[in-house]
Amino acid sequence: MSHSTPTEFAGSPKQKLKTWSSMATGWTSQVLLYQILSLVGWLLLAFGIGRAVGQASIGDVRPEILMIAVAGLILRVAGVWAAEMAAVQAGHEMKMAARGDILSSLNSAGASWLGGAAPGARVSQIIDRTEKLSGYAANFKPGMRMAVLGPVVILSVVATQSWLSAVLLAVSVLVLPIFIWLTAMQTASEAKAQQAALDDLSGAFQVRAAQAGLIRAFRAISRETNRLAQASNALRIHTMSVLRVAFLSTAVLEFFASVSIALVAVYVGFKLLGVFPFGTFETITLSEGLTILILAPEFFAPIRRLSSLHHDRSDAKAASEFLAPWLAQAESAKVEKLPALSEAPTIRFQDVSLGWQSVDESIGPFNLNAEPGQITVVSGPSGSGKTSLLHALIGQTILRSGETLIGSEQLQAHQSISNSVAYIGQTPWLMEGSVRENLLLARPDASEAELKGAASAVGLFDMLDHGRQGLDTLLARFGAGLSGGQRQRIAFARALLRQSPIWLLDEPTAHLDPDAELDFIFRLQSMKSGRTVLVASHASALVKAADNLIELSALSGGHTE
Repeated sequence: MSHSTPTEFAGSPKQKLKTWSSMATGWTSQVLLYQILSLVGWLLLAFGIGRAVGQASIGDVRPEILMIAVAGLILRVAGVWAAEMAAVQAGHEMKMAARGDILSSLNSAGASWLGGAAPGARVSQIIDRTEKLSGYAANFKPGMRMAVLGPVVILSVVATQSWLSAVLLAVSVLVLPIFIWLTAMQTASEAKAQQAALDDLSGAFQVRAAQAGLIRAFRAISRETNRLAQASNALRIHTMSVLRVAFLSTAVLEFFASVSIALVAVYVGFKLLGVFPFGTFETITLSEGLTILILAPEFFAPIRRLSSLHHDRSDAKAASEFLAPWLAQAESAKVEKLPALSEAPTIRFQDVSLGWQSVDESIGPFNLNAEPGQITVVSGPSGSGKTSLLHALIGQTILRSGETLIGSEQLQAHQSISNSVAYIGQTPWLMEGSVRENLLLARPDASEAELKGAASAVGLFDMLDHGRQGLDTLLARFGAGLSGGQRQRIAFARALLRQSPIWLLDEPTAHLDPDAELDFIFRLQSMKSGRTVLVASHASALVKAADNLIELSALSGGHTE
């Protein structure tokens, strides 16, 4: 019976690297194949030049031998180009496999899994850290195989020309493994620190960019600029540490390669001149000497790349050591999305207590009924659990005790009815693009008639007609320039397009002026028929408009919303 070490379980960094790189196995094999072809091209080039010059030196010019060198050159160029193209694809496949894992985990665990870090840091982790994986499949895996295969082939060919030249080349690489191991250890720790510094800078920059107006209003530009400068300087320090190790390791490899090539060149030169002071039991012709001198740099070419290969490995290892535990957290927070409901249900919370992933605290108990065709408002001060109740229905908080009934069916912990829900928050998210594109986020397959129907039902055309472009009106990033009421109309239209029997609204009028708030409430009342509408709010106008009001009291020691 085989036993796995603790670092080899299915979700370990080592196993994740293996899984993601396996998605690029085909391209990685092609990289190795093309590198072998380029090596064969170099062998032909060396043989052709060596033999052509050797024959020419005795007055026997043979163009057909020179054509071998030309063919080798063509094969070399084609092999290098093809290997680079395949390497790009190998790296792309590996990083896309990792990003697919992350997005799949996000889909199953929900948005709460992204908590615990600034949005900018999460973007950096999803984009920049996965980008670091590409070098593992593109360079490290085929490069390490080539670093063994290439020198062995070259050494074998050189040995047919001069056994002592082969010995000199072989002896020169004996000290390199220890040095490479030492630098690889240092590179791994520096790469991990650099990636963490990049996450910090990305998170700090995104937060301050999003709150630029607030920073200006409080005259905190200089202070926040200094904080960004500190984060940037930390990244600079760690980047320079990585480069310092890279330059050191490259310099040592180049030193040994240069000394070894020089020794071989001196030996070949002395043998050709007939002045080598020791007997070596061999003679070297001009053809053999040129062939050896052309092959010697190629012997060290894959070895010279070992430094950059270990940097690729260290980057990938550092990325996987962060991503693997993060993905493991998603497995423990996995949410089962129940099938969409065909009609609006009654929602009941009976002595329900709620909690959060990796947090021992809980809030509750809660008791409420939300009936179809009614606006049920859950009101109370901050910290009373209003938003948490809504999140419990979509799997973003954990049911610790009590019963949550959706119609006659009980909702279990880590289950979600998000497929049956349209959610409207305080500030609906809008992307840069047309109104049409923003509406299609709710239902990509919506027809033109459905889009216009939803826009008309919420009075969206009243806003759009000013621009005379209708649904093709372009919105700035995050909907900049739109009022709160205009944003909520787009959110309303999305909810209609979703055709969901349950509407969850979290403080939907928090950023509306009194007129926009009244308009919002009027439209909500006109749309409640056939839907279960559950609203978390302490706005007095919404409380007055409620068909069913649930008052929550402040909870001591509860979670702060």
